Amino acid sequence: MLDSISSEMAHYSKVATATKQNEHYQPYIISVFKGKELEKLGVSNLREALALVPGVDMATDNFNNQTPVFRGSNPLAYGQSKLFIDDVLVNSVFFDAYFEYLSFPIEMIKRIEVTRGPGSKTDGVNAYAGSIHVVTYAEDFKDFENNDKLVFKYGSYDYMMGGFVKNFKSEDLKVFTDFYYQQDDKKLYAGPDGLSQGALGAVNIPRSQTGDAPVWLKEYSLGLNIQYKDFSIKARLHEHTQGSAYGVNLSLPQHDDRVKLPNYYLELGYNKEIKDYAVDIKAGIKYNAFDSKAKLAPDNTILSGPTLFSQGVYSEHFAGQRELYQSSYLKYKGLSKHLISAGYRFTNDETIDMSSKLSNRTTGDPALFDYTDTLPFFDKNAKRNTIIVSLQDEFQYSNSLSFIYGFNYEENTYKTAGLEPRVSMVYQHNSNNIFKAIYSRSHRDASWQEMYTMNNLARVGNKNLDPEKVDAFELAYIKKLSTDSYLQSNAFYLINKDQIYNTASDPTYRNVVDTDIYGFELEYKGNLSSSDQVYINYSYVSGTSYIKDEDKSSSLPNVANHLAKGYYIYNFTSSLSLSGIAKYVGAKERVDGDTRDKVEAYSTLDSALSYRNKKYDYTLALSLKNIFDATVKFPSPPKTYSEDYEQEGRNFLIALTKKF
Repeated sequence: MLDSISSEMAHYSKVATATKQNEHYQPYIISVFKGKELEKLGVSNLREALALVPGVDMATDNFNNQTPVFRGSNPLAYGQSKLFIDDVLVNSVFFDAYFEYLSFPIEMIKRIEVTRGPGSKTDGVNAYAGSIHVVTYAEDFKDFENNDKLVFKYGSYDYMMGGFVKNFKSEDLKVFTDFYYQQDDKKLYAGPDGLSQGALGAVNIPRSQTGDAPVWLKEYSLGLNIQYKDFSIKARLHEHTQGSAYGVNLSLPQHDDRVKLPNYYLELGYNKEIKDYAVDIKAGIKYNAFDSKAKLAPDNTILSGPTLFSQGVYSEHFAGQRELYQSSYLKYKGLSKHLISAGYRFTNDETIDMSSKLSNRTTGDPALFDYTDTLPFFDKNAKRNTIIVSLQDEFQYSNSLSFIYGFNYEENTYKTAGLEPRVSMVYQHNSNNIFKAIYSRSHRDASWQEMYTMNNLARVGNKNLDPEKVDAFELAYIKKLSTDSYLQSNAFYLINKDQIYNTASDPTYRNVVDTDIYGFELEYKGNLSSSDQVYINYSYVSGTSYIKDEDKSSSLPNVANHLAKGYYIYNFTSSLSLSGIAKYVGAKERVDGDTRDKVEAYSTLDSALSYRNKKYDYTLALSLKNIFDATVKFPSPPKTYSEDYEQEGRNFLIALTKKF
């Protein structure tokens, strides 16, 4: 019997969303991964999970700020995708990124929903290339199994992690909390560093170093979700500290040099249905900061003056940002076959604290001198207000055909993005064949790093930046083979305008690149027998990049044309399973003018053994990653680290989970 799409979508938004039944009917290109399945695979954190998504690759920079790249769209920019944790947007203000959450342990995650494409808009939030919804175990339904648990992990690089998940429930009140602490002592081979390419001038080329980049991690996170009738509180205290990696100024740092990236939020919500109306009101405050303490340059560095820094150049840089936001949305279903949504989201972003301390630039004394007022690294008066207005109609034309159409309109203190329409069609030919067609326009506002950075040799801000813009055309076909198996294919064409770039030779951020990107993605999930699970995807991405100020076109730089990923789980019994993850990332062209060879393709293979003791309700998992110790490198910009950013080789992980 053919169920109506409207009832499927309503079901999806409630209990069915917990069991991954109906994402295929949504007007997006979406992939869903269950936390428990990822645990079986030995996946350690959110970053490793996102590496399985079709069309998603990873990139990094000199801070080792790793970011997912969706469909090859501007690998040098953050903020092209948005991360939501339990429906709270957590991208930071400073970078408009979320790399401090990529280490979020998979045991804290119930489900990951990844939407590719700018059509992924959530209550006034513009996602340029995609969005990631992380659902924790705060999502709890009556009669579902209890998910309270303790977690302990140990692995390579002296990695240690401990945490818990706990739910409290009564008739009208639900309280959820999770907590974890993790640390490691990871170091990765790197060099020669950027000084070898003249990053601090030709006179300092002999000071270039090769050695171990400190990419260690110390992190803890405490989450709290409270639901009382129609009211909710969502809060998280997230403290992330990492090594300074490849150096603030591209000089290999000391082991103890670090960057702190705290990210806190508190959101109050009210959600009420009154007859044909549903009201959703939210108000929140977020705080995040960039807090760096590092040796910027080695002993005997000579800088402008010229000044000799016989003991090196040291710094402490701090910028704290506060965001206030409020949104109100009203949905009306009283009109036959229509669900109309309208509302707004307002945000106020402001730098509330900034300090800039450096070794004395005049004398070369390594003792820190306060340059907060005379030589700030960041604009201490940075602030921006943004208003987004949205209108959308979900039109259920028939049981087999539905449309969603609407728009977002945004303007902020500096720029107006204007009207951004979106139209989507979902056609269910029968219960096993689903077709989608989507057009959407969206944008990415310049991040604060791109706008407000000052007095920095590697980054120069520009307040006159226009938003990056994209028009996306997508087609999809889904063949449902059974309740749990499907084949999904989709094709896309993306027209990107005014993308923001900077280079080592010209560190000022500018709107200098237009790109046309096209490709397709294939995705299969199913079974070969009653005892296994199979997941395979393949992505092809290609296109052209046009550099406007040079009137020059080239192929897409830093983008793998071919991505292939998959996993296999074999359940020997209900308690014992063996699994493997295979990934292939194709070669990547360099940016125009970079004479280095292509970034080489690589393949990796991981394996995991998982055992569950039903009597005492604990699970023990052992995983071995990158079994054949393949060389994995992320591309570096020209005139920085000439040998790119090499990632970890073979490593292992042991995880113990005890449920209550």
